Amino acid sequence: MANQDVTRIASNIGALNSLWALTTVNKQLGVAQTRLSTGKRINSAADDPAGLTIATKLNARSEGLQVALSNIGDAKNLLAVAEAGVGRITDILVQMKNKASQAASDTMGTNERTAIKEQLVAYVEQIDDIVAQTAWNGNKLIDGTYYTEALSFQTGADREDVTNVSGLANLAATTGTGNLGLATKTTTATATEAADINNLLSAVGTYETINANISQLGSGTYTVRVTVNSGTGTDDKVELLDASGNALNIAQTIADGSGTVAKSVMVDLDTNQAINFGNGLTATIASATSTSTVTATISYSGEGTYNVLSQGNTGSALTTAASYRELMQTLEGKLDTVNAIMAKIGAFTGRLEFKEDQVSAAQINVEASYNRIMNANMAEEQVNSSKFQILQQTAIAMLAQANQAPASLLTLFQ
Repeated sequence: MANQDVTRIASNIGALNSLWALTTVNKQLGVAQTRLSTGKRINSAADDPAGLTIATKLNARSEGLQVALSNIGDAKNLLAVAEAGVGRITDILVQMKNKASQAASDTMGTNERTAIKEQLVAYVEQIDDIVAQTAWNGNKLIDGTYYTEALSFQTGADREDVTNVSGLANLAATTGTGNLGLATKTTTATATEAADINNLLSAVGTYETINANISQLGSGTYTVRVTVNSGTGTDDKVELLDASGNALNIAQTIADGSGTVAKSVMVDLDTNQAINFGNGLTATIASATSTSTVTATISYSGEGTYNVLSQGNTGSALTTAASYRELMQTLEGKLDTVNAIMAKIGAFTGRLEFKEDQVSAAQINVEASYNRIMNANMAEEQVNSSKFQILQQTAIAMLAQANQAPASLLTLFQ
């Protein structure tokens, strides 16, 4: 800062120094007041460019972790739905075992055992109802869909922070791969074509044999969607959609509806193709030569007659005490199967509990880092504001005195 020379009045250096100090104090006071008003330490990129860059990234991560916490909560709720379904099936199996135990005693006569068998049939029908209704946003949870295919939950802020769960077996009561195999089911079904775009379907029918990996199609309205690529070979895709537009599992072996399952099947539509979806529905799809996506709506009604034998879906008829004792042993094994699924759900829910604690702690620490960089220390800024207000007043007073200093030279001319 330049030294004041009161003998040279053309430039009032003292006043300029005081004015500079007053301007500087005003700027600093403005910064402190802005921080007190907004609560932010950084109110523009010029305040701290590097800090703003770091804080922006921290804020994005903090919000991502908050979304992950919400996802974990939803995942726990989804598993709670699955757990409730499995729990009800466990209760039914216990009741079935109790009824079988009653019928295993010779205190029961033929009529009483027949009545108990009717109860057992009603119980297995209810198990299938539970399997069909245990769903989350249209996705069935315990029908075998997520036995090999995984449920994926985004449980972190980064793309790779995904938690998967699989192994939820098909707990349907009827026979089939992965099913409980508690009963047999003789099916009858009807299907009608309600709407057809570009004459997609030339025939709609039903087929009683159900793929061992697929449950029978439930009664309702469905859509057959075909994407035609008009090339050579099996390049045309066929899908079966439910009323919500979700693709259902269908058989990849379309001739008899057997084999593995997938969400779609590739066919060659240069000629008419007969499709057996493996779930009780069949359809003949017309040949197509132009590239397009066409659909047809089908109304399907499926019914079934259940029967319980001494080994559930196999063995002898339930007529004697011995046959019911055999059923008791079978039900004990089924209870072990269902309990294993319950344990899997419980273990994964426990894992999500730990994940939730971890993500919650991470979110708090990231938010703390963001807070330290981005937000103002209100106590410190209040102290600075008071200090700069005092300096502002003293600078104004000194500027006034500096402006009067040249006037003292007038005494030399008296």
